[in-house]
Amino acid sequence: MAIALTIADLTTGDKDLGAGSFDVLMRAVKEHMVEEHTAGRIRGTEYASVYLGTMQSTLDRSLQFLLSRDKLNIELEILELEKDKQLLEKDKLTLEVDLAALQKDLVIQQTCKLKAEFDVLEQQVLKVGSETALLNQKKVTEQAQTTGGAVDVDSVIGKQKALYGAQADGFARDAEQKLVKMLADTWNVRRTTDEGTLPSTTNKLDDATIGSAVTKALEGIGIGGV
Repeated sequence: MAIALTIADLTTGDKDLGAGSFDVLMRAVKEHMVEEHTAGRIRGTEYASVYLGTMQSTLDRSLQFLLSRDKLNIELEILELEKDKQLLEKDKLTLEVDLAALQKDLVIQQTCKLKAEFDVLEQQVLKVGSETALLNQKKVTEQAQTTGGAVDVDSVIGKQKALYGAQADGFARDAEQKLVKMLADTWNVRRTTDEGTLPSTTNKLDDATIGSAVTKALEGIGIGGV
């Protein structure tokens, strides 16, 4: 901040040792006037008017010098303030750039986090879908084991059902065949040991009954029309 002007800046009242701007300039002017007067270029009658005019001019120049000095100081202070302002604006701009970079990094991190969470959810959806499909398949399998629901004949369950059916049918055919054999053996034994034993509808050893049993057995093994 510029220091306010005082009278001491202009003159300290000592014409020989004064430190004011007027004091210094007047001593220099006086030296020139004495030199001019000694050389005869300023005569005695002119000296007083020249001196007064020179004093007035020197006083004005001294004041202008002091005022210019303060103005210059103020302008220098303004320049310093402008410089500080520019530095602050530069620092502000740097901070804004750094902030923008941090915000960019934050957005990138948030995007990566959201993508990772989306991938996890997508995997969970696929897992749930797979588990649901497996449970549905188990349900179909269990229903096929306990009910007569439709099952692909080429599937394991389908083949097992076909095997069980064939085994059950085989047991039935075997029972039929054994029954026929038993009836035939009985008929042979009784007929051999007792010619008086006659087949009848009561003992089921008549030809019609045995023939029906044989026909049924043949149909069971896939031979019909006998």
